[in-house]
Amino acid sequence: MKRFTKGQKGFTLIELLIVIIIIGILAAIAIPMFLNQRNKAKDAGVKEGIHSIQIGVQSYAVDNSDDYPPATYVNVAGMGAQPNGYIDLWPKNPFLNPSGPMAPGATEGTYAYTQGATTYSLVGHLSNAKIFSVP
Repeated sequence: MKRFTKGQKGFTLIELLIVIIIIGILAAIAIPMFLNQRNKAKDAGVKEGIHSIQIGVQSYAVDNSDDYPPATYVNVAGMGAQPNGYIDLWPKNPFLNPSGPMAPGATEGTYAYTQGATTYSLVGHLSNAKIFSVP
């Protein structure tokens, strides 16, 4: 067994406890920040999906004398059908797997499209019952 001489030192129990407390405080600050990142990423996915559908609807209007597509056409089969597909990859619902086409419900990650004579509206449902809308 090796004995400590006057020149050798180690950490005291107080010093180790202080380090553990500091690490605990940093973890208590950082962990809540990371917990919301998953929902924020899913919300960003819904916003990107709305943008993709918006570009597809506007491309359809350009090709069809500025008439917006009927609500029954804005789905995977209508807007995503090739060779004239207006949306390359139909946006998936990031909150559910798999997602359906333009679901009328107000669940997280669903999209809704309504069409008027000269306007249209796209709605995406985010987390915490927030709504993202594009007129």
